[in-house]
Amino acid sequence: MPNSRIRRIVSIALAAASAFWAALPGEAHHAVLRFNLEEMTAAADRVFIGRCLAVEETQDSIAQGQLPVTRYTFQVERAIKGNLTAQITFQQLGHPAHRGPAKSSAITMHGKPVTPATFLHGMDEILVGERMLLFLIPNYLGGKVTYPVGLYQGAFHISQMPSGQQLARNNINNLGLFSAPYNGTAMRSGDARTIFPERDNPLADNLQLSSASRALPGKRGALPLAPLLELVDHINTAHGAPPGQITSRGANLQ
Repeated sequence: MPNSRIRRIVSIALAAASAFWAALPGEAHHAVLRFNLEEMTAAADRVFIGRCLAVEETQDSIAQGQLPVTRYTFQVERAIKGNLTAQITFQQLGHPAHRGPAKSSAITMHGKPVTPATFLHGMDEILVGERMLLFLIPNYLGGKVTYPVGLYQGAFHISQMPSGQQLARNNINNLGLFSAPYNGTAMRSGDARTIFPERDNPLADNLQLSSASRALPGKRGALPLAPLLELVDHINTAHGAPPGQITSRGANLQ
């Protein structure tokens, strides 16, 4: 299949899934919709913490052609939303870009310089061994692919401080988690239960949360993991979804 047609299929599929808006015809250049934490949780059908076991850049037969995909395998540590097996494998369209040689500032893909026509803007790079908090959208294109809500927004890298505290940060430094307006992808502002971006204090009054969770909107950058998970749990149940669970110890392509 010609590269131009592949790019066109990828663009249409991602736009239909409401993660991108096409900016220029004929090019794979996109603007990414901003999500706050409540809409991110509502848009995801699986939210979990896990450690990346494998990353495979390959191709798959999708939309009547061979499209580039990246296949991730995770060991699930905790299921927050959705039913997951203990080890899951999922695919995302495209291949992540990588930095060129140490003395070069170029970004490359398979050794070739990346251009706006070949790079899927917004795709996060996940490395083997990393612990992540992921918010995945429902599978689409025949159930073959998924991606984190808002791309890099719904992929939180977990780190641990010398004190033992665990922190979560996405690739835009958690911007907009409490201030981004509802974009209508998964819900409207009138459906909000927990986060009200237009308010000085964006969290709803009288929430049954710890003081650490209630303090999250006032923090910048990496957020403490435990209070963040408490808040996501609350948002999930506030919208009527059951808590996540690990349904078996086996592996599955999800």
